[in-house]
Amino acid sequence: MQVRAVKIRAAIIILAALGLSIAVLLYLQGRQVQPPSPSASASGSLAGGQPDSPNSKTSSNSGPPNTGQGAVMPNVPSFTDAQQNPITPQEAFSRLLAAAEGGAPSAMLNVAEFYGNGWGVRQNFSERFRWYQKAGEAGDPRGTFRAALALETGLGVAADLGAAREGFKKAAEAGLAEAHLKLGQELLIGSEADAALAAGHLEAALAGGQPLAANILGLLYLQGAGNLSPSPEKARQALQRGADLGDAEALKNLAVMHRQGWGGPQNPAEALKWYLAAQGAGWRGDDEVLNALKTELGPQAAQKAEAEARAWLESRKPASPAG
Repeated sequence: MQVRAVKIRAAIIILAALGLSIAVLLYLQGRQVQPPSPSASASGSLAGGQPDSPNSKTSSNSGPPNTGQGAVMPNVPSFTDAQQNPITPQEAFSRLLAAAEGGAPSAMLNVAEFYGNGWGVRQNFSERFRWYQKAGEAGDPRGTFRAALALETGLGVAADLGAAREGFKKAAEAGLAEAHLKLGQELLIGSEADAALAAGHLEAALAGGQPLAANILGLLYLQGAGNLSPSPEKARQALQRGADLGDAEALKNLAVMHRQGWGGPQNPAEALKWYLAAQGAGWRGDDEVLNALKTELGPQAAQKAEAEARAWLESRKPASPAG
C-alpha cells in the first residue's frame, strides 16, 4: 500500500536524525538501480572473464558530448587486444561483434554496451536492447536483467512494465543478485508492497555481494514494515555483512548500531572502530561524532579502537603481487 511507503519514509527521517542513513531513501525518492557499463578486450572476452570488469582506459576527445540517438560518443575508452596491444574502438567492436555472432553471451553484453555508449559504432539503443535480449536468450541473466531495465525505461524499445517485471523475476530466478536487489526495492513501495518478500530478495542480493541490500535490510529489520516484524539483531547482522563487503555506508550504519545499542550492547569503542573504518573506506561524515566518541572513551581506549580500525582496513587491501 502507498501508506507503507509513507511510513518507511517517515522512519528514515527519524533514523537519520540519530545518524542512521539508509540508501533505500534514494530509491523511494525515485532513483533506480542502473546496470554497470562493461568494457571489453578486443578478443571478445573481458578482463578476468567478467563483463563488468573493464580492460580499458578512458580518454577524452575534443568536442562537446552528444548523447543523442545515432551519435558517436566523444569520451571513448582505449582498448587492447589479448596481447595488450592497443587497438581502435572500431576494431574492438568488430571483434566483439564477431564473437557475439558466434554465440558468446559475454560478447553479446559488450556489443550492447558499445551500441549504448557509441564506442566504435553509431549509438543505437534499439540495437543495445536487441543484444541484451540475445545475451539473455543465450543463458546470461545479466542480459535478461538489462533488457528488463530498458523495458522499464522505454529506452530503445516501447516501455512495458509488465514485461520488465517478468524479466527481473527471470533474472532473479537464475540467481542474479542485481535482479534480487531490484525486486527487493520495488516490493517496498506501491500497491503490491510486501516487506517480508522484499527482505527475502534483499537477503539473496546481499548474499550475492550487493552491499546496498545490507543498508536497506538494516532499516527494514530495525524499524519493521508492513508484514515484517522489527528485529534489531537482524539489522545489525545485515549491516555487519555489508561492512564485511567493505561498503562505507554499511560500515557507518554499523557504527551507529553500536553507538545506539541497537541489536546488541551499546559499545562506544566498537562504534569508534567502525566509524573510522567507514572513514577509511570513503565515508565523509562529521568529525564531531568521532571527536565525541574519543572524548567519551579516553585516550587509551580511543587509540585501541583506532589501531583496530587500521588493522581492519589493512586486512581489506589486496595482497601485493609476488616477486
